Amino acid sequence: MKKLVVVFILLSLFSCKEIIKGVVNAGSNATVEKLDPSEYNEVVTDSLFELSLPSYMKTLSNLNDDASLQYANIFKETYTIVIYENKQDFIDSFKEYNEYDEAIPFIDNYSRAQTNFITEGLTNKQVIPYNLTEIGGLDARQIMMKGSLDGQDIGYVMGYVEGKENVYMIMTWTLLEKLNKYEETFEGIIGSFKLMN
Repeated sequence: MKKLVVVFILLSLFSCKEIIKGVVNAGSNATVEKLDPSEYNEVVTDSLFELSLPSYMKTLSNLNDDASLQYANIFKETYTIVIYENKQDFIDSFKEYNEYDEAIPFIDNYSRAQTNFITEGLTNKQVIPYNLTEIGGLDARQIMMKGSLDGQDIGYVMGYVEGKENVYMIMTWTLLEKLNKYEETFEGIIGSFKLMN
């Protein structure tokens, strides 16, 4: 009888550990988000570009003063902004300070400058290139960044796209612990970028 009680207690403990483990894993956002195309909305901004965003993201106005598009879901902690600027203005500014490298393509100058600017404020930073060179038929670069900002660990997926007159930075981010869950969604957002003209 004592042996049966001991076996029952051990089985109960093992079951409790498995239940606790399952709850912990469920909370870690380990499941990769897989959205159906019908779960995206196409958004046109300034009659310049179009982007597909998950329907759960809603427009906001306080993420970045320079952004022409700002969407988020504060409950899922997913954020997307797009900032664009005139290519020639960027070239002129960086040449003025001898920061423009004529030996590399424009998009590399731009992505390098923006990435350096953003990572300046991060600690424990890591930049991982995707080796992507085109989005929507345009010269582009895509990177993942990880780092800490004001004590929060953040994960970013960034896209830089070169148009004829403007250059576009598409920034998506979430808490670092949720990056694996949303990375595919962020890649889909960036990959959907299209110029209107």
